[in-house]
Amino acid sequence: MPNASQRVLVEPYTMLSPSRLKALERSIRSVVNGGIPGDVVECGAAAGGSAALLAVWLRRLKSTKTLYLFDTFEGLPSPNENDPDYDRAAMWTGKCRGELEQVESLLSRLNVLDRAVLIKGKFQETLPTFDVTPLSFVHLDGDWYDSTRVCLEHLWDRISPGGILQIDDYGAWQGCQRAVDEFLEQRGLINSLQWIDKEGRWILKQTE
Repeated sequence: MPNASQRVLVEPYTMLSPSRLKALERSIRSVVNGGIPGDVVECGAAAGGSAALLAVWLRRLKSTKTLYLFDTFEGLPSPNENDPDYDRAAMWTGKCRGELEQVESLLSRLNVLDRAVLIKGKFQETLPTFDVTPLSFVHLDGDWYDSTRVCLEHLWDRISPGGILQIDDYGAWQGCQRAVDEFLEQRGLINSLQWIDKEGRWILKQTE
C-alpha cells in the first residue's frame, strides 16, 4: 500500500503540506473503501503532485474511479476585487505553473496516466460544461475567490452523501476563505468545516 514513501515521491511536485497530503490519502481511502459512488475531481493540479498521489491510491485500491484534473496549466490566473488580499495575491499571478505535458509525464512515470483526464482552462470556462456525476471526492486548490466559488457552485451538489470535499488555501488566502464561508453560510453548512492544518479544511457531506 502507498505510504510515506509515496508522499516523499510527489513532494517535489506539490506545495501541499504533509498534513494535507495525508488528508488526501485518508479521504480517497475512505470514499473507495466505503463504497461512496462517484468519480474524483481536483481543481488546481499545478505540477501534479497531489493528483499523482490520488491516482496512485486509486490504482492500489483497485478502484474504477476516474480522476478529473482541472487547471489552466499556465499558472495562477489574476485575482480581482473579490479577493480582500488582492495586492498580495496579484504577485502570484502566473506562479504555481505546471505544464500539461509535465503533469502527464509525472503521471506516466508513476504508471497512473490512464487513471486521469486532464482538462485545460480556467474553472469558469471548463466547469460549466463538465457533466460527470456523481462525485465521491473533490479537492479544491483554486486560491482566489472567483476560482473557489465557481468550483463550489458546480461541484458541491454532485458529491454523494458520505463523499468528501477537501479545501486547500482556506487559511492562506482571504479570497478562498471568503468564497467558502459565503457558500457554506448560504447552504446552512457553516459549522461543517473540519481542521486539517492552518491552511487546509475538509467537509464530510452528510446523508441527505
